[in-house]
Amino acid sequence: MLYKNYVKMHLKSSMQYRANMTMLSISACLISVGELLAIFLMFENFNSVGYWGFYETALMFGIVTFVYSFTECFARGFDEFASVIKHGSLDRILVRPVSITYQIFGTKIELNKLLRCSLGVAVMIISLIKLNITWTILKVLVLIATLICGCLVIFGVMLIGAGISVFTVENLEFINIFTNGAKEIAFYPINIYNKWLSRVFTFIIPVACFNYLPLSYIMGYGELPQIVYALSPLIGMVFVIPCFIFFSWAIKKYQGTGT
Repeated sequence: MLYKNYVKMHLKSSMQYRANMTMLSISACLISVGELLAIFLMFENFNSVGYWGFYETALMFGIVTFVYSFTECFARGFDEFASVIKHGSLDRILVRPVSITYQIFGTKIELNKLLRCSLGVAVMIISLIKLNITWTILKVLVLIATLICGCLVIFGVMLIGAGISVFTVENLEFINIFTNGAKEIAFYPINIYNKWLSRVFTFIIPVACFNYLPLSYIMGYGELPQIVYALSPLIGMVFVIPCFIFFSWAIKKYQGTGT
């Protein structure tokens, strides 16, 4: 009920400046359209990347666009947690009889990201139709798990950044390597990159678990046993657990802003 009130509050606030919200939504959507156009132009010159064609890559783009936009929409408070500390708001949050995680979720909800979410869904649907995939119940479940995994992985990275900001009181630029940088990497199959980079974004930050691995199962690609590809989103979801533990530990170390 409390989170519902948070959403209503942010929606009411956004509606006070409808033109601004509309322009922000459209501009964010146009950026994503430009990224998709860049993928299209690349495939105009190269017919495929390995055994991945345009629509396979477009499906990957749609998934990545959706999970990033959805997570940024509802978990932006963690991404900008450093500002909560610097403004002294965390001290006030900690004395309230409500979970800090619950409150941070409600500090910033960017509803203008929903249009970009819709773009991601639209690209996914069109790509799936063009690919003519033979669907099974397991493939549908893997696709759903892929979307959930993507949201949890990105949320996990935000938790790490929020935890680090307790000690630095600043947003560190290297965190953007694992957020915005991972987003750019996730637009393409992870196996096209150098081995060290592929391993980082498979075993450390499991981007491949909502990108290359599950889609390999859905489309019948890859050299590993298909069960490995099918279970990869479930394995990727586990990433959020140590991230949350780290964030909770960091909060316990918080001693105030000193202001």
